[in-house]
Amino acid sequence: MFSTTFVPSSVRRPLAVLAMATLPITLLAACSSDDDPATQAQSVTISDQWVKSADTGMTAAFGTVANTSGTEVTLTGGTTEVAGRVEVHEMAASDGGGMVMRLIEGGLDIGPEQTVELRPGGNHIMLMDLRQPIKAGDTVTLTLRFGDGSTREFVARARDFNGAREDYAPGHGAPAAGTDG
Repeated sequence: MFSTTFVPSSVRRPLAVLAMATLPITLLAACSSDDDPATQAQSVTISDQWVKSADTGMTAAFGTVANTSGTEVTLTGGTTEVAGRVEVHEMAASDGGGMVMRLIEGGLDIGPEQTVELRPGGNHIMLMDLRQPIKAGDTVTLTLRFGDGSTREFVARARDFNGAREDYAPGHGAPAAGTDG
């Protein structure tokens, strides 16, 4: 059998107002999942990646990072099993006129639709406090961290590289020979 419940108008009116007030929020939440911008990590592609082989100390990872979004992303560092620290570094002019390798404070900004080449003698990802040798042909998995806290993993093959004669050893903040450090 059917049952009928009487709801007085003094209760119905506040319920109707509450339902109408929450409707836009509910609709906004339902639509926002399609409209949410991607994380910074989801906005980048990484190609032509490689790591310089090294026995001890430090080495670097290189490649091309493309920001495919319409907003700036910031590469702030990362992690890897083969090193104690992963930092984003640059080569910059020192007060003495030489070139020095140093941490990019705050991270590397990559503009909307911009591509940045990480290369010997330029911006690069430092792998510091190596836990094991990295030999030519080895693969190294790195997880990059971005300004919004998101991460992106990539794999790079190690190779011997002596072309720029860079030295990723303790004291790497000292002036490098030439501008190829």
